[in-house]
Amino acid sequence: MQVLHSKIPAMLFLLLAASQSHAEWALDGGASSFFYVTTKAAAVTEINSFSGLSGGISDAGKASLVIDLATVDTAVDIRNQRMREIVFQVANFPSATVSLDVDEEALSSMSAGVSTTGSYTAQVALHGMTADVLADLQITKLEDDSVLVQVARPLVVAAATFGLQAGVDELQKVASLPSITPGVVIDFTLVYRKQ
Repeated sequence: MQVLHSKIPAMLFLLLAASQSHAEWALDGGASSFFYVTTKAAAVTEINSFSGLSGGISDAGKASLVIDLATVDTAVDIRNQRMREIVFQVANFPSATVSLDVDEEALSSMSAGVSTTGSYTAQVALHGMTADVLADLQITKLEDDSVLVQVARPLVVAAATFGLQAGVDELQKVASLPSITPGVVIDFTLVYRKQ
């Protein structure tokens, strides 16, 4: 029995170390934003957003962003409901996940006020499908314990890439619209803070 007790502190230490390495940086959802721009009837452009954002950057250099699709905000209640139920189908696919590899050591060693821009291949999981998306990102070290990640060039994603086109087509019929452009422009500002 004494041998078992002597192992407990070591096990707790290992669990604590594992939890700390899992997300050395955590996304500050309150300081972050995620928008997508849609166009309907060939002329009407609308800005939509998600408020439910979480994620982190592990010390192994894996950055993640999780989007709670139920938090979609189109500024119109009935449209929010239609996006949740018809397009995103949140009952079956509640979230979207974005992950990519970053150089965590270089990130930690950046000086405050310094920015760097580069092309990254992100793995995006949405609506039961996963696809690689190439994104040009600007990373700025705000302080020693926080970084800002922004889109450096407009990012366009097609609904069909993630099996959403059928939902978009159904939405077009339900809303009696002549057209909905199948591609959306994405913009985001993400703030990660060191834990």
